Amino acid sequence: MSERYNHEIGYEALLTDFKRYRKQSPKGISLARDRNSILLQFKIGDKPRSKYGCNCSFTLDGMISALSKAHKVADALQRLKSESEFWEWYDREIKEINKVENDLLTFKKAITVVEDEFWKRKDRRGNKRIKGHPSHETSWNRTYNEYYKHLPPDKVINLKDILATLDRWEQGSKSFKDATTAYRALARKNGYDNIYKELKKIDSKQTEFRECQTITLEEFIEWRDRVLGISEELHGNSNLEIRKSWLWVFGMQIVYGLRINEVFAIKNLDRPAYDSKGKLIVHAYNDMVNNPHRLIYLGKETNLGTTIKTGERLARPMIPPNYPNLYFKWHLQNPKLPTNKPKEDSSYKTIRDFHCKVARDNLVKWNAPFTQTHADRHLGNLLGVQAGIPVEIRAQSMGHSVTMNESTYKKRQGIQTQIDVLTQSNKQAIDFTSGLLEAKQIIKKYPNSSVAVVELISKIYQKSEHEIEDLLG
Repeated sequence: MSERYNHEIGYEALLTDFKRYRKQSPKGISLARDRNSILLQFKIGDKPRSKYGCNCSFTLDGMISALSKAHKVADALQRLKSESEFWEWYDREIKEINKVENDLLTFKKAITVVEDEFWKRKDRRGNKRIKGHPSHETSWNRTYNEYYKHLPPDKVINLKDILATLDRWEQGSKSFKDATTAYRALARKNGYDNIYKELKKIDSKQTEFRECQTITLEEFIEWRDRVLGISEELHGNSNLEIRKSWLWVFGMQIVYGLRINEVFAIKNLDRPAYDSKGKLIVHAYNDMVNNPHRLIYLGKETNLGTTIKTGERLARPMIPPNYPNLYFKWHLQNPKLPTNKPKEDSSYKTIRDFHCKVARDNLVKWNAPFTQTHADRHLGNLLGVQAGIPVEIRAQSMGHSVTMNESTYKKRQGIQTQIDVLTQSNKQAIDFTSGLLEAKQIIKKYPNSSVAVVELISKIYQKSEHEIEDLLG
């Protein structure tokens, strides 16, 4: 699960994951859900298709285990001769009744089981994990190895050592929550049900959170002018070109609501973007004639080969009504991507976090009123609110759910930003049907205005003029 998801978003993500794993079920076997458990549904003998327990919880690990068991059941239905033989096998191998735990398994071997399964499983974007890939290696270390490395490798797996290691982190912290999740996975994936049940009793809910920074557009503009030497004189050693390139990045973050890494994953900066079949996705970002809406296309990876969180998507700018010339004032139409690159012998984590670290270092060095790059992304979302862009469009453009936008992202509203949203926001446009009715009234009142009205309505609602003419007919 994403580390930024709260309980509500996490559950929403689980439902999405469940749909994905259910589609991977073998023919004749399907996954079903019963509250907090997963069931296998299949037909055997003359009995109708029914649901059966498989000792899998409604968690990401449980889904992975259930899918694996579904394939085993599909094989057993073909292989075993009698129903009694099948059900005896099912109780032992699937429901794991009277299954004897391996008391000789060491932590080192148990960790290997988890790691092997991790690399065989696709990531949440459906991509195959590759050893040596910076993002995938970082994911393994952040999710599991960061916590497994503290366990005594040569000792036989046991609850006492797990609990003693868990005491390294304060209960209520994110580290404690993630460590508990990792240790539960270690026990469950290796068949240590008793240890798993004891770990499930631990309250691992995160109660301590890092304070989220907020910034207003006026604060950013004031700081930007200082960094560029517009409002105050720069030091003689200041590199103005480096400053311009990183301020272009921060500006793109704000106007498009991007994560910092996503700026480095834009694929149509100075050329059109095509899909794998050579079909045009979107024209070049700086081609104002063919791409007047200034859409950008984010690929799966950054210029460093690291993956972005949500994979491929299109995004649109979000310009606030009180700063209609913001896009051109910041010269965003002229791509100026920084050329910083990590050293060739850098670790996987260094490569994965490189752009974020350089960005934060620059914010600190240039005395920005914020140090969290995500503050720019949240500001962009609020500018979209001011611009009257529907939440569904903002969420799709930013690569997250409507629920995430409506809950987590609203927490970043500072007082001044709340005032701006309330006093300077565009009103929501009326629906298409109402717009047509209003257009008909205008044409009826001013018959000679029909051509102009049709063109205006087609621009506002993104419909062809021919279609509008037919509807107004």
